[in-house]
Parts: sequence; C-alpha cells; structure tokens
Amino acid sequence: MMIKRLRTTPGKILLAIAAAAVILLVRFCMQSAGESADPEEISVRMDAAPARLNPFLSTIGADIYVCARIFQSLGDLDPATLELTPLIVKSLPSSRLVQDGPHKGELAYDYELLDEARWDNGTPVTGKDVDFSIKIAYHPLLPTKAFGSYFKELSGIDLDPSNPKKFTVYFRKYYMLAQESMALFPVLPAYHYDPAGRMAAVPLADLLDTSKTGIISGDPSMKIFADEFQQPKFLNDPNSISGSGPYKVASMNDQGAILVKKENWWGDALSKKYPILAAYPKRLVYKVVKDETVVENMLVSGQLDIVAGSLSPARFLEMKQKDSLNTRYDFDLLPALQYNRWLFNLNKPVLKDIQVRRALAHVIDYNHFINNIRSGLAVRTVSNILPAKRYYAKDITPYDYNVEKARELLANAGWSDTDGDGILDKVLDGKPTRLVIEVLVPSVRTSQQYAESVTQTARLAGIEIKTVPTDITEINPKTKNGDFETTFLGATLFPGLTEMRQRYHSSNLAPAGDNRSRVADARLDDVIDRIGNEPDEAKRDQLYLEAQHLLHEILPEVFLFAPYQPIITSKKFEKVITANRPGYYEQMFRLK
Repeated sequence: MMIKRLRTTPGKILLAIAAAAVILLVRFCMQSAGESADPEEISVRMDAAPARLNPFLSTIGADIYVCARIFQSLGDLDPATLELTPLIVKSLPSSRLVQDGPHKGELAYDYELLDEARWDNGTPVTGKDVDFSIKIAYHPLLPTKAFGSYFKELSGIDLDPSNPKKFTVYFRKYYMLAQESMALFPVLPAYHYDPAGRMAAVPLADLLDTSKTGIISGDPSMKIFADEFQQPKFLNDPNSISGSGPYKVASMNDQGAILVKKENWWGDALSKKYPILAAYPKRLVYKVVKDETVVENMLVSGQLDIVAGSLSPARFLEMKQKDSLNTRYDFDLLPALQYNRWLFNLNKPVLKDIQVRRALAHVIDYNHFINNIRSGLAVRTVSNILPAKRYYAKDITPYDYNVEKARELLANAGWSDTDGDGILDKVLDGKPTRLVIEVLVPSVRTSQQYAESVTQTARLAGIEIKTVPTDITEINPKTKNGDFETTFLGATLFPGLTEMRQRYHSSNLAPAGDNRSRVADARLDDVIDRIGNEPDEAKRDQLYLEAQHLLHEILPEVFLFAPYQPIITSKKFEKVITANRPGYYEQMFRLK
C-alpha cells in the first residue's frame, strides 16, 4: 500500500493552528457562558422539584407539567387556539344517542386509538388500557376522587371485541365537559401498573355502583393493588415510570429532573399529520431555582431557556429593560388562565362565622396587591371565573379595602378588645379566644409580600395575622388534609367551560376531593349540579351567575385577582408558548 506524503508549508501550519485556536476559543466561550453542549437540550426553570410522577397521584404543578411529557391522554389542547385536538386517537367524536340495548337513551362517544400508539415494551395502546385508567379514578382505596367527579354521569365503557383499538364510552345524560373529560384523561399502561391484572377482574360497572363500594374496599386483591399503585417506585423511580409519551425519566431529585427522548418513539412518524405529537429536544432539563437573583444570573450565563412560574412581575419588568438579556431572550405576557385567592378552612372555629370571613375580605389592600406587588400585571376578579368569560358576574361589587367596615362586621359578631392589647377577642365555644388568623405562606416572594401587607392592614381592624412560611410542596398536602387555617394559593383554570364541582361541591370535600375550603352549602350544590347538566348555553350562563353570587355571599375564599403570566424564552429557539398553563410546550422548542 502506497502512502502519499502531503507537502505542508510553515504558513499553512500556522493557519491551521490559528483556525484550531479560534474553534477552541469559541467552544470555551460557549461553555463559559453556560451554553448547553447539546443544542437539542431545553433547560426549564421550576419553582419546585417534581416528586410524584404519576398523573393520578401528582400533587403540585411541577408534577403535573413533567407528567405531561411522559404520559398521554386521548387528546390535548392546541397551544394556539386552546381547542381540543386528537393526540392518541384518530379523532374526537361527537356524542350519539343510543337507540337500543342496555344503554338506550344514553349518550355514547366512539373512539379509535391510533394504530401506531405503543407502550415502552412495544405493545399497542388499547381500549383495555383506557378501561384500566378509568377504573383507577373510581378505586375506593385510592385518593383519586377528584378525577371521578368529572365523570359524574359516566355509566360504562364497551371494548370492541373485533378491534382492540376501538371502544365506546357512555354517559347517562348530557354533561357539558363529557368530551373534554375523556379527551384530557391520562391513560396508563395496564401491563406495567397492574401486572397481576387485578383491576381487570373488577368490572367498571361495579366500581360505578356506590352500593358495592364497601365490598370492593374489603376485597384483599383491591387493597393490594391500591398499595402497589401508590408505592414510591411508581412515583419517583426512573425505571418504574412508564407512559406512551415521547420522554422517559433519566433522573430526578430535589434539584429537579431530566427527561430524555425515547429512541424510535412511535409519534415521530406521525408528527406532520398530528402536529400536537411533535417532540424535538433530546433532553428536557428541569431546574429548581427559587432565588430570583440566581435566576437572572443563570439567564445571563445562558443556563436557562425557559423561565415562567412564580417570577415576580417587578423582576420580570426590570430584566426586560436590560440589553444583556432582551437581546437574547423574549419577554412575553400571556393571558391569565388562573386566579389567586386567600383560601379559608371553614372547619376552623373562628372561620365558621361569615362575619369574620367578610371582615378578612375587607382588610386586603387590593390596589396595593395589583399595582405594587403585581406591578399592574393582574386584573381584579370576583369569582373563580376569569373576567374575560362571557358568563363572568360583572354585576357583583367586589369587596373593597375598608378597615372600618371590617371593624363593624366584627363588632356585630361579638368581637371586642377586652384587655386593651389591640387584638379583638371573644368567648368562643366556651373559651376566651383572641382573633388570631394563621396564614400558610408559600416560599415565593410575591406571596410573602401579600402576607406582609395583610399583616399590617388586618392589625388596623384588630386582627392578628400569624404567618407560617411553608414550602410550596407542603401547601398541597396540608390544605388537602385540613391542616391549615388560611393560605395564599393560586388556582389554574381550564380554558373551556368552568367546572365548579371540584372546588365547591360538598360531594368533593378534601382530602378525598379538591374542596379544600370544606364549604358545604345545599344551594350551591344544587346550582353546580344544574350547571353541569344544562345544554342550553343561555340558561347555563344564568346558572353561572347565580353560582358566583352564592360564592360571593358564602365566601369560602377571597378572590384576589387574575394575574398575567410573565414568561422568558431564549431567542435561540423556534418556540411554542401558550396561554395554557404553564405557558409553554417545551417539547416543541427547536433550534432556529
């Protein structure tokens, strides 16, 4: 074999060395600036680390948002239009009236799963997996009642014996969110989460029959399944978390989580036909960064691509003015799809008195909250329905900041300052009681500022506010279990019709449901029931108005404002931001 010798001049050598030096310098500068070595990696700032990656057992936003990249539902919301669109089914069907058979007179929805939809072990996603997942929502020994409340009118499911990809779901009568409930319901692989097939042995009809709840609860097999389903490995062990989505867990700890794209994921071949299946980055890196100064430094050094969550409006506006950031990042304000509230626990003795709750509503300096703490990036709201909605109760006069009115209400309720210490007191349930209200305050700067303000203004009315700093990951279990008196808490809303059942109906009292205020009012229950089953839009709107007036009167929580969503995203990417929470579809980001 002959080897040809290349002739090289000293000039060429120097040129090559210079070129190599430039390449090394560029690489060094990129690494020094914190740029990811992998251009297909997206770094997302989060307020808290995901800890329960099971969509049925998730407790905080971080859990829910990360789960959405691992698990899938029948459909999803289009990021631009917020309309439902098929995800793992060929289409989202309209209802049809059943003409005969055991479901005669009911409404049916016929689905067919995508032929290509597969689980991690290569087996197809089938109707049996959907059946299994729905059963989880009705398992009496699992804390999944909040899911079941969306299926109040569900009467059954039929699997097509000739095609495992086809199934039909039945509802006894019209329910306004029947299609949305089915489309956004998470589907889990039965083979993985129930390898012994215990749930397959129990018909869905039995789980739907409340007269059989006791029998099912006492079934040893059902108890074993409930225990196994809730074991830690299905919550935080990367090797045991499995869905049909494009990503799997590589690692997770209290600093965040890393998801990696699955090789040869089935959805890649369909993403042109179904854009909602698009998943471009090879890695999704979720980083817990609570300190806003650290957030800014990480943006400057290029270590973050997406910043959303609880970033304070003042810091957002301040960073937006800095050329070192606005030339490399886009600063957007998204419409509000959430509201902030001062949540009350109506089981607590002091808060059972409506006069006390109304007094608390009058000691809030709402203008300070919105104009100063939120830097004007919020709008006042009087209910859990966003002001932009057609059926928002514009005729309700919101509670105002009025210390004298608060004092008057408390005096009428028998509170007075008998010992001259500036704090009102009275004999309550036979015991001398000072008017001290405990507030759980999340470790978020804006929430701390709300608490600081209320502490000062409430004192003017003779109320002592006792603030209890609490990590955001602890707020959820405490409010679910009733281990709180009040707290400042945000609430995410569905872009479509507003469902009030979860938060305000007595059938959903926490911890089984999501009614954390423990409000139980027969009038409110009745209106909420009628809203869900009213097909006439005009009549339903009137019922919404009635429900909002009742909430304003009963006051299980003080509705503070609906905030705009500030979001910062790197200009390096073609991106998909959305009004839907959390404000971005990170799996759709790709390098320009």
